[in-house]
Amino acid sequence: MARDYAADIADPIAREIVTNVGVWVDREVKPVASHYEHADEFPEPLVKGMSEMGLFGIKIPEKYGGLDLTFECYAGVCMELARGWMSLAGIINTHVLVGYAISEYGTEEQKQKYLPRLVEPEIRCALSITEPDAGSDAQAIKTTARRDGDDYIINGQKMWVTNGQRAGVYLVLTKTDPEAQPRHRGITAFLVDAGTPGFTPGRKLEKLGYKGVETTELTFDDARVPASQVLGGKEGRASST
Repeated sequence: MARDYAADIADPIAREIVTNVGVWVDREVKPVASHYEHADEFPEPLVKGMSEMGLFGIKIPEKYGGLDLTFECYAGVCMELARGWMSLAGIINTHVLVGYAISEYGTEEQKQKYLPRLVEPEIRCALSITEPDAGSDAQAIKTTARRDGDDYIINGQKMWVTNGQRAGVYLVLTKTDPEAQPRHRGITAFLVDAGTPGFTPGRKLEKLGYKGVETTELTFDDARVPASQVLGGKEGRASST
């Protein structure tokens, strides 16, 4: 290894996990990373290996089947994965962040619905914030969600969505109050399931690097999403996530 990322981790369990990931990276990832990168091929065997180590559930509470480890441990895991091939860290990163958002801010119904399915994972996650005119300034998003009875109607476009074609659930930031001041008060996060009418994972975007993990655009054209899919159950809480 070029560096022992586990050395500075205090918790012995976390240290062992990061060490084991590093050994796996040297044995399984580094010999094949160049092939997957140049072929722009999704690395199914490597994803299976990450799943078998429990990495997709690393931040999910134990009561839902996860490992519930620290962010220090997770950071060490991501550094080891990226040491072998950056795309592996990308494949797991948005999944872990969405799972963490659900575990921290979701309703109990949302936790029961999703978290056990994210551990193996039965379904994968994508985080959808960026838009054609909004990158690092998340407050500038234009995708809107309008209340319509027991549902919301979402319209807009998202860009550069990692895992965009393979996800089963998308954490999508929208504007429910475009006139709110400060602007972040009008942002609401939704858990949008794959297959929702009016929601389309778009084309795969070509990149110079960071291959093997797809990056896509998303389109919402009067997508009807139940109000129960608002993360945390209340509008305007996306500024807390």
